[in-house]
Formats: sequence, C-alpha cells, structure tokens
Amino acid sequence: MAPPQQSSRRMRGETLLVIALLAIAALIVGGLIWAKNNVTEIKKWRGGNAWSLTYEATSARGAPQAAALVYRHNPDSFEPDYKDERLGPTKLPWRTEVAVNTGQEARVEVTPTGDGVASCRILLDGVRVVASGKSPGPGKPAVCHVITSNTPEKWPR
Repeated sequence: MAPPQQSSRRMRGETLLVIALLAIAALIVGGLIWAKNNVTEIKKWRGGNAWSLTYEATSARGAPQAAALVYRHNPDSFEPDYKDERLGPTKLPWRTEVAVNTGQEARVEVTPTGDGVASCRILLDGVRVVASGKSPGPGKPAVCHVITSNTPEKWPR
C-alpha cells in the first residue's frame, strides 16, 4: 500500500490534468463559436472577396449579332481596380463568367447591329438573376448593372 502522501500527490496531478484538458476544450469550443459568428469579419481580414457572376447577352429582334459589347470585372479579387472589356462585333447569344469584388459595380452593355434589339442579364453564381435589361429602342444598347453586396456570402433578396 502506498503511503498517503503519494496518493494525495497523484490525486492533485490527475485533478490538474483534468482541469487543463477542460480549459483546452473550452478554448477550442469558444474559438469555434467565435469563428462561426465572425466569418464575415474573417473574410474581410483575409481580403480577396469577390462574387462569381455570369453575364449574358441575346438578340431579342434582328440579327443575332452585337455591334459592340462592354463588360466590367475585377481581374484580381485582392485589388479594387476593375477592368472594362470592350469587344467588337460579337455573335449572340453570348455568355461569360466573371468575378466582381464586393461593393463594386457589375455591368454589361450590348449594342445591337442595325435596328436590332438586344437584351442582357447578370446572374449570381450562374443561377439567380440580379439584373436584366433590354434595348429601349431599335439600335439602342441594352444595359444591365448592379452594385454587388458588400457582405461576402450575403446577397440581399
């Protein structure tokens, strides 16, 4: 039989080990809860927040051709600069996927040939229509634009 002194030391050691393990578990659980509630802030800290959008252009009337097509995107989601791509004559229907930073303007403009009428759409993740437009008259450009949500992963309804 061990003397009472060793048993008391062992009991204190086991108690300290249990307390340390409980403290570590509490820190892990607390960290996970904090991260879940602050995911938006975490994404803002890391930078590089952009929305995946799809631009579409179609001919509503007239030749299936655009005289000009201009669309805006962000080449680098870590930089605020945007780029306006300018295409000359383009066969319709036309579609492209782009990244547009949070809080930036997403824009596509389609100028139909002759007295044609064009239409355009901007889709979020290739599914949800967030902007659409149609030529106001023959030969006039169709313009679609929307300001993307400032909050990553939370696009307003």
